Amino acid sequence: MAFISTILVFSVVLGIIVIVHEFGHFIAARLMGVRVETFSFGFGKRLFGKKIGDTDFRVSVFPLGGYVKMAGEDEYDPDNLKTDEFQAKNRAQKIFILLMGPLMNIFLALLILTIINIAGVESEKYKSEPPAIGLIAEESPAEKAGLEVGDLILTIDGKNVKDWKELELEVGSNPDNLIKIVYKRGGKQFSTELMVESDNEYNIGDAGFYWKYRVMIGSVKDNSPASLAGIQPDDIIYSINGDDITPFNITKIISDNPGNPLDFRIKRGESFIEKKITPQKAGDRIEIGVGLIQYSPMINVKYGFFDAVSKSIKDTIRLTALVFDAFRKMIVGKLSAKNLSGPIEIAKFSKRAFDSGLSEFFMLIAFISLQLGIVNLFPIPALDGGHLMIYSIESLIRREFSMKVKLALINVGFFILLTLMAFVILNDIAKNLPNGWNSFLPF
Repeated sequence: MAFISTILVFSVVLGIIVIVHEFGHFIAARLMGVRVETFSFGFGKRLFGKKIGDTDFRVSVFPLGGYVKMAGEDEYDPDNLKTDEFQAKNRAQKIFILLMGPLMNIFLALLILTIINIAGVESEKYKSEPPAIGLIAEESPAEKAGLEVGDLILTIDGKNVKDWKELELEVGSNPDNLIKIVYKRGGKQFSTELMVESDNEYNIGDAGFYWKYRVMIGSVKDNSPASLAGIQPDDIIYSINGDDITPFNITKIISDNPGNPLDFRIKRGESFIEKKITPQKAGDRIEIGVGLIQYSPMINVKYGFFDAVSKSIKDTIRLTALVFDAFRKMIVGKLSAKNLSGPIEIAKFSKRAFDSGLSEFFMLIAFISLQLGIVNLFPIPALDGGHLMIYSIESLIRREFSMKVKLALINVGFFILLTLMAFVILNDIAKNLPNGWNSFLPF
């Protein structure tokens, strides 16, 4: 059932994005007087559909994408072009038709972000705060670089970071890279270099410094020391025996005190209470019988229409810059191509986002739609951007390429796309194997 639900959620995500993209081409073609023969969700054999006017709206057997087939786009008689055929249109009209697919994806991202901003965005409060270090993990890159709790991060590799959101983006997008940090301590500026680590299967950068997270009780075992002391889920632990508690030290403090009563200062709602709890041995562990989760306060921010549109445009520009920066880092070797995700990983992300709530789910749709719109504009033959490049060059040189040259470029483009698709699918599989890419080796 979990697999089926994942596939269903992924189909919804892909369906929305693909239909919006192809609808952009479709509506632009119709506006330019081009007859559209097929509007397909998926590739390959037709499963079912309905013909409306001249267009066969269909669902095809392979759902990884879709297409719009316009009259006279691939097969046409150059000496006998009909007025409703694609090739009969001038270059400006062709460029408009090709642009509308990616632009509709970008517009979808803007629309979703605007609606979410109007409805209310729930986020961790600290992300909009100045990036003053609250916690540093032992033996982490941050500790080795000489950073301390209370240091205010000013820039990373020359880029200003005004809040924790920007700081985490900069660090997260630089796994296994050396970064230069300028920070303020005691009113003076200092600089240091730090080798960012990669902390999980998705190669997200981790420097080892964090906001000052608190520890929240996620669950309480029946008849455990915590249960008998009256501890409840959502209680926040502030101190034990007067020592400030963080996600890094609480487990050690509890495990170092079997049989010793400990004084817990806990925040419940808006009030602080005191509880005495004695850790006990449970199997090979010393515990108090709780599940612990990292906690930071959440806020819900709602925007008026114009503020929501403005914020959505700024967020879209920022996300676009991140996409281009990621590709730039891959080209120069500062970011592994293994960070690319294909359909398997996108399906997993989609299910997790759906389980997290509609806001997270539609945020994912917006981000993927934006990426699809941007990537489709890349000047790779067989993509919209490749055709746009050809028509743009033809406009500059004031003559058309021969059909032989166009077919050669398109075939090269298809080879590149097929190679890239094979890589990302294998990469998705490798991420789910115990030894990653080494799992494919016979020895």
